[in-house]
Amino acid sequence: MITIVTDSSSYFKQSEAQELGIRVIPNNYNVNGQSYSESFSDQNGSFEDLLKESGTHKGNRTYTTSHPNLSAFLSCFEEELRKNNEILCITISSRLSGAYGTAHMAAKQTENKAIAVFDSQYTAGGLYLLVKEARKLIGGGLGLQKIMDVLPAIRDRITTAFSVDDMVPLRRSGRIGFVRLNIGTFLNNKPILLCRGGAVVADSIARGNTEIIKAFLAKINETTRDVVISYIGDNRLATNLYYVIQDTFPHVTITLQKIGPVLGIHLGLKVIAVSMIDIDP
Repeated sequence: MITIVTDSSSYFKQSEAQELGIRVIPNNYNVNGQSYSESFSDQNGSFEDLLKESGTHKGNRTYTTSHPNLSAFLSCFEEELRKNNEILCITISSRLSGAYGTAHMAAKQTENKAIAVFDSQYTAGGLYLLVKEARKLIGGGLGLQKIMDVLPAIRDRITTAFSVDDMVPLRRSGRIGFVRLNIGTFLNNKPILLCRGGAVVADSIARGNTEIIKAFLAKINETTRDVVISYIGDNRLATNLYYVIQDTFPHVTITLQKIGPVLGIHLGLKVIAVSMIDIDP
């Protein structure tokens, strides 16, 4: 049996992870000297209020985030190995977090070849989609090495676009790739950003929510199979986007996903994202 291990930035609901048999390792965050572990997308409580009270949205440095440490991955790996399970670990992009490197180190420390670690080059909806595709491959009877061979091609069929209400948290996080530093959110102009090659890059500018929806719709087509709408804060925009996609592309399966506190710290408290995967050509 192959067990999938991922980190909490995949934002599975607890029931989903249990149903699919996926192990989720928490990322961590610290607010005003108090440490917290990020959980499933529906188990993070009112973290928005906590971050607002800390001044996160105003740019005050009263918080930090950290990826799972070596012992967290190692403990999970050793537990699955004792069950005689193989392990496929799929992490947040290595250009956004140290989780991939730490998981790889933990796998090496076990000295067991039954563990494979894969860099998703995504987070949130993109990571979620890739993990679900890997679970389908396991269900189809593919072995661990074969899955590792085909995952890069599946990853290439995923697209993630997102928009933030405020560029300050993203600039401060240092996760910006090819994005003009002067890109702003003034006069209701909102950046459309992409997660590409594991990094954040600029795509375009949208004027207000209507144009954001149009920009996202332009990235969906008849070959799109599944869409994940990820959000913090503005669930009305997320819901509107859901129904517009449903009406325009009735063949697409759509999932709504709430982003958690770790990405909330790096992206801000008003985020809308759409991740999609095309059918296998």
